[in-house]
Amino acid sequence: MRKISLLGLIGVGSLLFTSAASATSLIDPSVANIAGTVNVTGTSVTFSNLVVTGPNSGSFAGTNHVTLQTLSNPGGPVSGPVDIPGFAMFTGGTSDVTFNLTNIFAGAGTMAGCANNTVGNVCTVTNSPFTLTQLAPGQVALGLSLSGIAYIGDTASGTSAAPFSFTSQNTLPGTITGILAAAQSEAGFTNSFSATISATSPTPEPASYMLMGAGLAAAGMIFRRRKVQN
Repeated sequence: MRKISLLGLIGVGSLLFTSAASATSLIDPSVANIAGTVNVTGTSVTFSNLVVTGPNSGSFAGTNHVTLQTLSNPGGPVSGPVDIPGFAMFTGGTSDVTFNLTNIFAGAGTMAGCANNTVGNVCTVTNSPFTLTQLAPGQVALGLSLSGIAYIGDTASGTSAAPFSFTSQNTLPGTITGILAAAQSEAGFTNSFSATISATSPTPEPASYMLMGAGLAAAGMIFRRRKVQN
């Protein structure tokens, strides 16, 4: 009877795990920087005039085009878990990268900070994902944080965790109360923004865990059988 090497079997299981899980994950780390214009209304967040600014690295290297879907909700922009496949698409590089949005983080401010424009106030409207900070008289910083998974090709072959952060500076109207009023108007609030997405450690798909688990389980059975025989 031909002997099967325990080390060899574990090696096969590891090879299956590695090839399936990392086939279309992004290089760790991979970073892309973009800029554009954002319009926020009482029911939507719309991105336009998008450009890839760089520096871009890893799987985003060479990317020269990006698209972002509109975030819409009848009750206004909200935070929490979501499921928006293909929210962002990065193309033009060595490989096209897709980003699925899975979470919109709540803003870091409070409703109390929205009451006036005192320097240092940090405002977040209830359930809103936006953070507005009155940095100075006539200057407000805005922030929006998202997270999801990034991948090349198909999610079934592996993905990477990918936080996506948006920042903006506003000097007109330059006040928290002015921005909130504009956002509730028919035209909404419009401002330029910059954003960074950074893909980190790959997240293997469940099938890869099953392959690795099957290999290790088989190895354990052979080891126990040999121990009994000896």
